[in-house]
Amino acid sequence: MARRKATTTTAECLAQIEQEIDTKEQELKELKAQRKQLLQQKKQEDLEELYTIISESGKSLEEVKQMLIQ
Repeated sequence: MARRKATTTTAECLAQIEQEIDTKEQELKELKAQRKQLLQQKKQEDLEELYTIISESGKSLEEVKQMLIQ
């Protein structure tokens, strides 16, 4: 004899969906925090690379700024 499928009430379905939404919102919050940290890290790496290039060029920061402004 086949078992009868347990029926889920509307309130139970709603509670389950709300729980899933909360979980996904937390995951999204964590991902955004990771993205922010990685963007800051990338910016720092870019600045370090730029500083190295300027230093190796033998030009001062002012000279490079003037070259970029023109």
